[in-house]
Amino acid sequence: MITKVDNQVIGYVSYSPILLKSSCGISGQILAPLAVSPEHQKQGIGSNLIKSGIDMLTKESVGILLVYGDSDYYGKFGFKEEIGCLFVPPYPFKYPFGWTGMKWNATATPNTPIKFECVSALSKQNLW
Repeated sequence: MITKVDNQVIGYVSYSPILLKSSCGISGQILAPLAVSPEHQKQGIGSNLIKSGIDMLTKESVGILLVYGDSDYYGKFGFKEEIGCLFVPPYPFKYPFGWTGMKWNATATPNTPIKFECVSALSKQNLW
């Protein structure tokens, strides 16, 4: 998803599917990356991109959305550490904080953490 002003991209967010290594039946996505040009930050552009993505994924019956970033920022949208800790990314985290998730569409939470794989663009250890 993008936001443009005067035919120039000023904001971008990507939502990519994750492949859970479990037969739990949960479908998931990861939000990465989110970027807004410096001169257009603090104007709600990133927030609108996230809200639009959440609306889109809800309609597509996605059950889990994960993100690795500023917990205070993403927490405003409903991302929680309790959900993030139930899903184990392909690589250890560089920083021990900021892994959060949200669930909707009556998605049941797993009893034990589930490992997952990402699309190839996100399957690089230096991103984690």
